[in-house]
Amino acid sequence: MKTYLLLLAVMSFISVNGQQNMHITEQLLNGTIRIETSNKSGSSTGTGFFFNFYADTENKIPLPVIITNKHVVNGFDSIRLYFRKTIGDRPDYGAPYIVTIPNNSSTVIQHPNKDIDLVAIPTGVIYNELEKKGITLYCIAADESRIPDDSTQKLELKPIEDILMIGYPNGLWDEKNNMPIVRKGVTATTPYLDYNGKREFLIDIAAFGGSSGSPIIFYRDIYTDKNYVPKVGLKLYLLGILYAGPLYTLEGNVIKSDPTDKTIYPKIKTSITMNLGYVIKASELLEFKKILLRK
Repeated sequence: MKTYLLLLAVMSFISVNGQQNMHITEQLLNGTIRIETSNKSGSSTGTGFFFNFYADTENKIPLPVIITNKHVVNGFDSIRLYFRKTIGDRPDYGAPYIVTIPNNSSTVIQHPNKDIDLVAIPTGVIYNELEKKGITLYCIAADESRIPDDSTQKLELKPIEDILMIGYPNGLWDEKNNMPIVRKGVTATTPYLDYNGKREFLIDIAAFGGSSGSPIIFYRDIYTDKNYVPKVGLKLYLLGILYAGPLYTLEGNVIKSDPTDKTIYPKIKTSITMNLGYVIKASELLEFKKILLRK
């Protein structure tokens, strides 16, 4: 297990050669990463996913990051990232390659809006340092082209759509193969509208702690166009990032779950989940690019 201090680097060393022969769903599974955080008081788990911004208009200079929630990492001293290594041009579905980093302002970038529960962890230095050692990580990153604006969503998506959520609910994962858990649900509010005036929407899905930071994905290989004519072809959008869910208390009240609850261990609850999730719109990720380009 290695520890690195992350500074922003614009070059990354990621194996992506094998993805041409990999089904899109397997690519999506290789786009997430398990995150564990710890301090003297305890530990917690969460979900992150790989994302590339670009420093130029020709998409040649990547600014690679891992996206997760503020509450997943804030308040903890160290962050453990469970990467996959590469065998040939394929991901190594075996023991993870764990990189531990300190949690500070040089390793974690906070979203500039204090009410937006997102952080970006720059990963260029990790990739470059491991390249020097001959170690190649396997990461498939989303990028800005996968983020639909509201007008595109209104044109191409229906108010109710099936979605996928990929992550580590309650810390659950395929430990043997270092793989996440996939859940399927539907949009519970119209994704191109701002739910209650905030840049977010709701999904109808079982959302638990540990799923925080999970990408919410719209994926179709058969779809209908705006005239409801069936089409065959890939549609893949990153719609948002899960950060919380409403709870129903024994007193009959509906409250938002506390995303700052750090423990992953079972404890007595006086509320139950409503199988709904709050999702931050993916367009909020673009605020990080402004910060990265100033570095």
